[in-house]
Amino acid sequence: MTLYGEAISALKSIILIDERVQSLAGKVDKLTDEVRGLAQRLIRLETIVEIARADGAVLRIATRTEERG
Repeated sequence: MTLYGEAISALKSIILIDERVQSLAGKVDKLTDEVRGLAQRLIRLETIVEIARADGAVLRIATRTEERG
């Protein structure tokens, strides 16, 4: 293959890689939005649970050392 052919082949590879990177960037942006939405929903659920407690105590998960007590 000539030097010219290798250069054209390299440019094609670069263009394909660029297209793939742009596609992945779009997918990452969508996932970021989805994670933000899930985080907001989780915060709302935590708030509902805290408000629903009759004594107003904040719920937390006990560690193993606290369970053995």
